[in-house]
Amino acid sequence: MKIYLTEIENADHSEFLEKALPLLSNERREKTLSYKNESDRVTSAAAELLLGFAVDEQMMSGGSLFTDAPEERGVHLRPISWHKLTAGETGFAYTYDKTDSGKPFFSEPGAPFFSISHTANVAVVVISDAPVGIDIEGDRSVNESLVRKAFSESDAGFILAGADEDEQRDRFLRGWTLKESYVKMRGDSVFKETPVLFEGEKIAPALLEECIVVEETYERYRIAAMRAR
Repeated sequence: MKIYLTEIENADHSEFLEKALPLLSNERREKTLSYKNESDRVTSAAAELLLGFAVDEQMMSGGSLFTDAPEERGVHLRPISWHKLTAGETGFAYTYDKTDSGKPFFSEPGAPFFSISHTANVAVVVISDAPVGIDIEGDRSVNESLVRKAFSESDAGFILAGADEDEQRDRFLRGWTLKESYVKMRGDSVFKETPVLFEGEKIAPALLEECIVVEETYERYRIAAMRAR
């Protein structure tokens, strides 16, 4: 699995959107323009352009998508300048399709699996040779009712047992990115029951038997990605 990231924080949003919108697929363009907040429009556009960049780079390199074997982790964020994203040509090497649950995928045989996520000013993409999911989060407050609804009883207990507000928030953000990346890998809803995520401070062994888990941080953002074994 390979992870790419782009940050639009220092970009002129109007300039970026003017260059980016003509390069998007029709579906992504409509979704991008549906956002009311300009920052959301920017990161929505950047996410698809970043996906195109990642796929093009993979095709040109001919390298392996599976670079995260335990003995040689090899998974690192690849920050990409937004100027590179808007310098390409319109179009993708593959065509989109969706599962019955709405998970997007490339329909051509042999195409890579992918997942995208974006938050304020930052977008991330992961591509892999097996089903994969990714999530990025900035700062979010802890809502106890949401935690108990979204997580297993043991994971909710771990999150809410943080010694103070900061530790609870750190545990919540870690748990949320892990859960989001898992359900994206599976194509499920975030409120669908998922395996236990934590055993103490560590990832639960049963989850590691099912998938490869990568956790990264970028400045104030937390990122998690999962790839099916």
